[in-house]
Amino acid sequence: MEGRALNREPRRAWAWLVPWFAGSVAIVVANVTGAQRASFFLTGLAAGVGWQLLYRRDLVSRLTFMAVLMTVAVVGALVAREDFVWEDMDTTGLLVIGVLLGLIYSEQYLRWRHDAMERSSRTEPSRDATV
Repeated sequence: MEGRALNREPRRAWAWLVPWFAGSVAIVVANVTGAQRASFFLTGLAAGVGWQLLYRRDLVSRLTFMAVLMTVAVVGALVAREDFVWEDMDTTGLLVIGVLLGLIYSEQYLRWRHDAMERSSRTEPSRDATV
């Protein structure tokens, strides 16, 4: 069974570009504001929200490819006995965390909004019943 998010709203196939370019936007925002870590996190959060709103998909299906890539990378590093080093963890890690949180928060909001509309439509009296 696919998730609840599928086929509810129009999809924009180019929406994956939003998180892809979020790092470049975060650098510009960090240079302007001088708050590097906050800029990367908040830009990632906005990118995640935008991505989910523009191309709404179930989060499990969306993140499966990234999970497979990460698993292959970790297993490869373990087999090669290499140290795990992510030099930009302060900024890139915050950007990735922001994108993931943005995806999750926007989907939860959209589900809440849909459920609220469903409840209100069930409680409204039918116009045909008054005739």
